[in-house]
Amino acid sequence: MIIVLALARIAWRAFANFRGTVFSLGKTIVYAGISISLGVLFSTLSYFEGVPYILAVPEAVLAAVAAFWSYRYSDRRISFWNSSDGSLYFRGGVAIYLIYLVGFVARLFIDVEFVGPSMFSFDSGVKLAGAALYGSVATDLLLVLGVGLLLGRNVRVVRRFRMIQRGEERVQEAAPELTIPTPNPVD
Repeated sequence: MIIVLALARIAWRAFANFRGTVFSLGKTIVYAGISISLGVLFSTLSYFEGVPYILAVPEAVLAAVAAFWSYRYSDRRISFWNSSDGSLYFRGGVAIYLIYLVGFVARLFIDVEFVGPSMFSFDSGVKLAGAALYGSVATDLLLVLGVGLLLGRNVRVVRRFRMIQRGEERVQEAAPELTIPTPNPVD
């Protein structure tokens, strides 16, 4: 039940970031912490299900590279603005949430399908083999990618907020329009 609530909250957060939401430093840090903790927990559980421990190194490298890339990418995708009542709003980086959600749901599916109710036990006695093991590795990589992307995005959001506080970045007075780029017509 807790996992379903966490998934629903993460999905809601992704939707809120699409349409724009009031910025809160505390909420940004708490949601990032919870999302990252869940991702680390589930990828760690797979080592007790038969995934070789040596794969922790590529997962850590993947998370670091994804966080670095996301930190740079998110700067162009995140926008802040002031509302008429003076509240600071922001939006952007929805694709990152979607990657995280897909990885998280896929990882849960692998655990529910092949491990069963003992999936939260660090010593469930279940050792994955064959396709289940490969599926576990693949979903762990996707989940770790999502965790890294989410970490980089949230670090960028907090940094941009700090720049706004110090007056180093100006904020729009109205919500930026959501536009879909259209191809240029050929002359």
